[in-house]
Amino acid sequence: MNRTKKNPNTDALKIIEESIKAGTTVQLTVRGNSMSPLLMDGVDVVRLCPFIPAKLKPGVIILLRYMERFVLHRIIHISLPDSQQNSEAIITAKGDAMTKTEIITFADVVAVADVPELASLNKVYRQLVLLFYKVRGYLIRSVTIK
Repeated sequence: MNRTKKNPNTDALKIIEESIKAGTTVQLTVRGNSMSPLLMDGVDVVRLCPFIPAKLKPGVIILLRYMERFVLHRIIHISLPDSQQNSEAIITAKGDAMTKTEIITFADVVAVADVPELASLNKVYRQLVLLFYKVRGYLIRSVTIK
């Protein structure tokens, strides 16, 4: 059995980052389910756009650099220091399906994601699909072959 570790495509993401810095909007297929049920792995495509730091606010979904990886998560809090300089602000971000948060600065933000709106029924369907996969994973892990 071939067990190769799948690494994120950091080279491609660095090219995307350069394009965004140059003012270009880039489309990217979502990888991972940390933003589910809003965004699903391999299903949804987001538009990544250049951003203005002063316009970032809680609720906005951003592409950010965190621990040498690129992550697409939602801003949940921004705290400005006493000097009120955006470049010194601390941003707390989190995936909708995650419990862990990331603490970053504006320098770690790569782009703002333009995310398509989902109908309520589609969100419910996605939540059911994710629940199915969680239960399936639990059942597979709990079965032991002796």
